[in-house]
Amino acid sequence: MKMFTSIKRVSALGGILLISYSLYPQSADNKKVLSDSLIQSRELDEVIVKGVRVIGKDRIGAMSISGIEINKQPVLFGEHDVIKALQTTAGVVSGTEGFAGLYVRGGETDQNLYLLDGLPLLNVYHFGGLFSTFSTYSIDNVDFYKGAFPSLFGERVSSIVNIGLKRPDYNKTTGIFSIGLISGQLYFSTPIKKGKSALSIALRRTWFDVLSAPVLAIINSSKKSEGKKSIFQYNFTDMLIKFSAMDRRGNDMSLLLFYGKDNFKLGDERFDPDNSKLVYQKDINKMSWGNWGAAFTYRLSTPIGDIKIQPFVSKAFSTDSQENMDDSDHTGGLTALTKINPSVLQIGMREMLSFPIINGLEGEVGLQQIWYDYNLGNPSVSYSEDSLGTTTYSFPNHSKNVLLLGFGEFYWNIANCVQGAVGLRVNHYISRYIKHWNLDPRLNIKINLPYKSSLSIGYSRMTQYAQQVSSNYMYLPSDAWFPTASYNKPLLCDIYSIGYFKRFKHAFNIKAELWWKNMRNLTEYKTNTRITTTMLPWYEKMTFGKGCAYGLDLEMVGSFKSLHWNVAYGLMWNWRQFNDINSGKRYPAKFDNRNKFDITIGWNINDKIELTGQWEYMTGNRATLSLYNVAPPDVAFPDAPFVSPLDPDGGRQDGIDYYEGRNNVQLPAFHRLNLNLSFKGRINNRLTYQWDFGLYNAYCRMNPFTVIKSYVNTEWDNNGEYRKFKTLSLIPILPSVSYTLNF
Repeated sequence: MKMFTSIKRVSALGGILLISYSLYPQSADNKKVLSDSLIQSRELDEVIVKGVRVIGKDRIGAMSISGIEINKQPVLFGEHDVIKALQTTAGVVSGTEGFAGLYVRGGETDQNLYLLDGLPLLNVYHFGGLFSTFSTYSIDNVDFYKGAFPSLFGERVSSIVNIGLKRPDYNKTTGIFSIGLISGQLYFSTPIKKGKSALSIALRRTWFDVLSAPVLAIINSSKKSEGKKSIFQYNFTDMLIKFSAMDRRGNDMSLLLFYGKDNFKLGDERFDPDNSKLVYQKDINKMSWGNWGAAFTYRLSTPIGDIKIQPFVSKAFSTDSQENMDDSDHTGGLTALTKINPSVLQIGMREMLSFPIINGLEGEVGLQQIWYDYNLGNPSVSYSEDSLGTTTYSFPNHSKNVLLLGFGEFYWNIANCVQGAVGLRVNHYISRYIKHWNLDPRLNIKINLPYKSSLSIGYSRMTQYAQQVSSNYMYLPSDAWFPTASYNKPLLCDIYSIGYFKRFKHAFNIKAELWWKNMRNLTEYKTNTRITTTMLPWYEKMTFGKGCAYGLDLEMVGSFKSLHWNVAYGLMWNWRQFNDINSGKRYPAKFDNRNKFDITIGWNINDKIELTGQWEYMTGNRATLSLYNVAPPDVAFPDAPFVSPLDPDGGRQDGIDYYEGRNNVQLPAFHRLNLNLSFKGRINNRLTYQWDFGLYNAYCRMNPFTVIKSYVNTEWDNNGEYRKFKTLSLIPILPSVSYTLNF
């Protein structure tokens, strides 16, 4: 059998080549290009392709994961997820149990840049973070950078998630259909003009709303006589279309269209049991969020080098509304509607040139222009009363900015002994009231040592001109992005790293990295302030500070016969300091997770059955909690930990909460075992199938999500009441099943 494959370079430093399992046509473009560009297509004999994880032996702080490996990971609700796959790497924590957050080396989740074939996306999570918005069946490869960044990338300070999509099949129609517990996916690829152009489509839709509707109807039917109604609705949709073609000279071009949206509704109503249309009390929260975008990519081969041109447009949007109505006394009542609708629109263009200079020396230069429109989502509040009419308070605030970028990087290889890259990224940020020039130098050096080992050092300066600020324990789509203006400065981050790589027998590799990260101009809400504090302009709600994080990453990847494994360990310290928080004293970040283990083992029992196990351990997150109470003025109050059950008037008196400091409590450790068993089979020469049976949290570890303090009533005695702390958990053991059909 013959097949066409694309060969892709992870980095120019060490010559690592990844062979993609996607079928590619023969291309007239046989010149080598750099970075994320495709290089020559060649006709090969039959090959056996396996999932590969490359832990970045040539570029420190970089790794690559194939789409095949992502689809072998244990799943939640039958959903494979690229972000959850990255969470299993050293130096990366998930944040909250079960969610697809990405906190890289002490950074925040807004400090990650997500690129889908070059298209930047901001709202990349479904259902508050349970899943990411990327269809794993459309993914060819993911390049993940968390240090020593190439000068091609910037705009975020913690990580780059560069997702490469499969190229549509130019020669035959192929596809994948998958159905799980709460959603279904379809990936479809077909040639338009055989050997010249092709189209691929990826669709995903949940039917959670369909499954929950009859359950909700039964509940509401049982409460109808009480005049109560519960409201719940949730669904999400993803759609991706990619058109690819070659011109007469063999130059490649593609058009990507993307759309994703979530809809969420939760609340309750009170109505007259004799007339269900007479609603006198209502409390309803509605949320929707998502992305849409398009990118056109044209790769042109010229005598001086390879040119890549990519215009794009991308918008992240969200709406959060809260409606409260109370007419219990049937006198007209008051209705309050609070609405927040932040959004970010990006329109931009990239131009890149990759060229050889001499043997062992290559270069890459480029320009980028981006226009931003930030809608900060300051809330609008409407009050409506039958006797007074409607009063609306609105606080619109748009910020339009331009970012001009230039970058260059040179790669060298001296007799395969010393390899490296040195680069510079020039940033010019223009807003209405202020301009910023920032230089981001980059350095990466690798020294090959005896016995298949190497030593690497890296440095990167990263600049970020917008930050997403949250007043919650986890980030929500309604959290606004705040751009750099006259009241704040861009976020700057310096990342230093040194690493050692060693290759052993049986495809066993080990890598160790020491890293240090300094962050300046971090943004947080002031104490007791949040986005819904309507009477303040946004810049008066903010405080600015600094942070630092440092640690050790250890990663091991190997295989022996039918076994393959990935082991990752991260040791990390993560600190923050703000003048207006914690009395200006340094405090641990909420995700200051000191130790983190991830062990993934796969066993190919035979050609048709594979068992995968994944065990995770992480030191608990941080939380702010009042451990003691103090007496209000003129109230007798015993010493902590007891509280007085009575105030002077005979009522309950718990005292005033006393907080020792920000993030003063560490939650219990998090650990979990996930299992996945796959059965593969063939229906005929064209159709193959796969059953996946999974157990998420196999031994039902109830990992704490947060901790709360309550008071337990006892009879009055010398001890009075006593405090009680409770941890809340979200996800027990969850079985899953999915069926995948390949055609």
